[in-house]
Amino acid sequence: MLRQVLLLFLVFLCLSCVDEVQLPARSVESRLVVEGLITNEAPPYTVKLSYTGQYNSLIYGQNEIPVDGAVVSITEIGGRTVILEQDALTPLFFWMRDSTFQGKPGKSYQLRVQLSDGKSYVSEPDVLNAVAAIDKIYAEYRGRAEGDVYNPDHYDVLLDTKDPAITGNYYRWSGYGYIPRVSTGEPIGMGFCCKWCWIPSYGSVTDVLSDVLVNGNNISRRPVFSSPIYYVGRHYIEISQYSLSKSAYQFWVKFEEQRKRNGSLFDPLPASIEGNVHREDDPYILALGYFGSSAVSKKRLVIPGDTLNLARLEIKYDNVFIKEGNCQRVYSQGQLSPPSW
Repeated sequence: MLRQVLLLFLVFLCLSCVDEVQLPARSVESRLVVEGLITNEAPPYTVKLSYTGQYNSLIYGQNEIPVDGAVVSITEIGGRTVILEQDALTPLFFWMRDSTFQGKPGKSYQLRVQLSDGKSYVSEPDVLNAVAAIDKIYAEYRGRAEGDVYNPDHYDVLLDTKDPAITGNYYRWSGYGYIPRVSTGEPIGMGFCCKWCWIPSYGSVTDVLSDVLVNGNNISRRPVFSSPIYYVGRHYIEISQYSLSKSAYQFWVKFEEQRKRNGSLFDPLPASIEGNVHREDDPYILALGYFGSSAVSKKRLVIPGDTLNLARLEIKYDNVFIKEGNCQRVYSQGQLSPPSW
């Protein structure tokens, strides 16, 4: 009996020592976000404008909010200025469709955004540097790790190019492709419809490199894309090689560093990645994102897929990657055939 009384007393003592702490709410005002690029390819060019959505620590932040009513223009320093048009269906995007305005290597370009409240934002002029041509791209098969049931095998796409002899070259690579998938299909008459399709696959946009360690030499076997293998069939791949200014390179390095953070208890809090866009009347008020200029070199590759054994693949994968229903509907952006190939 004495032990029970003592236990109840200790419980009461612990509860009486706990005070509720009311943490103050922390709010962060929404900020302008700019994503845009002008290249030496023919227009159109797009600029994506949004607000981050007001964040409050007591509620979840909103999704990106379109910037309505803005007047957006791109200026070639020492040359013309063109006005962009806001997309009526997807108002996050502003389009430049003037076929007579095209980026030129050696020229610098600047974005200006006049908001409906009268505030203006401008980007720092970004020079459009030339870029080396891609010599070749090729693919190598890579099996998944042993015991990794829920990830497929891949084709690793590699690139060869030659860095110019001059220093200060910066690169960014991106890639996309169309890959085959299979589903159970849907009944139609005495058979099944639409069991096969191609879906888009996208690579990283933050794969960057400085020529500080490779100046004037070959860049060989650079991994630039990884194409997942869900089923036997051709893979249609396109790789883009972009030039970067030094400031753009530094922006993408910071962006990738933050993306790869593990987020341990002792990591500093993540900071917003501020780019080269600021208020016209106050350079210390920065927008998020980056407006850049780049030359681009592209190359396409068709991976035949004829070295894969369908029966072995089906045994290896079982039904892990096969969804039920019409292939074009159950997989995002499914197509009967790869567009533009």
